[in-house]
Amino acid sequence: MKVIANLKLEVMKKLGFVLLAGIVALSACTDEAEETGIDESLTDTALTDAEVDAVYEDIDDLSSLSLESTGNVLGGKVADEEPADDRFCEGIITFEGDKSGGTITIDFGDGCEDDFGNIRKGKIIIAYTGPRFEPGSTVITTLVDYSINDIAIEGTRTLENISTSSVDYPTFNITLVGGKVTWPDETFATRDSDRVRVWKRERNPREDAHLITGEANGVTRRGVAYEMQILDTLVYKRACRISRRARIPVQGVKQIETEEKIITIDFGDGECNRRFEVICEGKTEDVTVD
Repeated sequence: MKVIANLKLEVMKKLGFVLLAGIVALSACTDEAEETGIDESLTDTALTDAEVDAVYEDIDDLSSLSLESTGNVLGGKVADEEPADDRFCEGIITFEGDKSGGTITIDFGDGCEDDFGNIRKGKIIIAYTGPRFEPGSTVITTLVDYSINDIAIEGTRTLENISTSSVDYPTFNITLVGGKVTWPDETFATRDSDRVRVWKRERNPREDAHLITGEANGVTRRGVAYEMQILDTLVYKRACRISRRARIPVQGVKQIETEEKIITIDFGDGECNRRFEVICEGKTEDVTVD
């Protein structure tokens, strides 16, 4: 079982998501399964949650960087400058519209390779209305034949600014509808989610934090239905980022539940210590991210 866990971690390293909490939780639960006989479908549920979370968070990040790159400027053209990020190949962003609304297209074509060796294909289409930080503005992201390393990604991601005023911390409701991830062996997982993200902006951007609440549900590659719920607000601190590609919360608790099994992940009390607890069937294991 440990060999399998290590192999899965190596695969996720190539994807650039190895530091995600769910992946390490998988390793912890897999090792524990060897000692206590925990059903392997439970660890598979944790793996699915982590993998699917990772790919959609990556898409959100790409969308956000593209919005910043274009600056919501009027015109249908290639952006003057691609975002300073290795995931964008030259000339792949086009847009049309103005500050009130428009469409941005990220076209990876037949393949755009980043510095980690990940290859993205297809299109990410971003339709926005209003400046992102104004209450009521929306960003809708859809995927057209999009894939990373031949893992096909589907679904519509909607981000709505639900802040009560422009002076409050920006607050976004983020939903995923029709999420589906299909691997090259034709196995697939589905996911829908509904979350709220509060962007706690500070004068020094290094002190910024994201506060996440909400839930998700879906079906794993094994066909196991599950629900994920954030029990205690997840807190992400920019200053605690381990890398720009992946990060873990420094505080909060989430729970993944199937018909018979439960995994609880506790991220601690806010310290940047790269540690958290994984609880599987009453057993607790401390995990440290290298």
